[in-house]
Amino acid sequence: MAVTTGLNPLGPKIAEGRDSEIFEHGDGKVLRRAFVTRSLVGEADLMNYVRGHGYPVPEVFDAGEGWLVMERIDGRDLLDTIKKSPAGLRDAAQLLAGLHTQLGAIAAPTWLEAAPGPAGDRLVHLDLHPMNVMVTASGPIVIDWSNAKRGVPEMDVANTWALLKCGEIPQRGLQKWISQLGRGLLLKDFLSFLDQPAAARMMPALVEWRSADRHHSEKELAKMRRLATHVAKLPLKTP
Repeated sequence: MAVTTGLNPLGPKIAEGRDSEIFEHGDGKVLRRAFVTRSLVGEADLMNYVRGHGYPVPEVFDAGEGWLVMERIDGRDLLDTIKKSPAGLRDAAQLLAGLHTQLGAIAAPTWLEAAPGPAGDRLVHLDLHPMNVMVTASGPIVIDWSNAKRGVPEMDVANTWALLKCGEIPQRGLQKWISQLGRGLLLKDFLSFLDQPAAARMMPALVEWRSADRHHSEKELAKMRRLATHVAKLPLKTP
């Protein structure tokens, strides 16, 4: 895919994340612009590669320095779905675990950067958590492939484990307690569908890698380090 610079949105901003913002960009399309300019061509190529292997990702139309044009996904993220229907929490955990398993079966392209931890040849997303799974009328769609690398699937599971366990919750009081409880139940069910001991062995390397992420607060990183120490002592059983 050729690199083009200077693309401006054709419509208003509709969303914003930690490292990029999303704009309407014509019929059925959105423009994602990164806050820190970098080529998104490799990410676009990877998304097309993953889509070609039958994995649910948005279709990409074009990309360049700091921007990417893809199909608009109409739906809500898995976290929002859980909030609106807490009774479906175990189903949501099974869906998330299934997306991990499906992705772990895909061989990564050889040009992809190696993930932290042991060498592997599988595709790992390294941000496959509920807020990056869009629930649509036609099924789940996984977004935000900026962290994707080549490695072992257990590293992906460890990453989601750490984010669900240690990520900061913006609410306060009762709402924060409810969110913590729900997230804990989701994590417990999520891990029950996967090889928890194998993921636990990845935790030290995962936390070391996450420690260099400028998006994490010191409080989150401290929690992750404690988690890595804790899981090393657990008598975990393979499901």
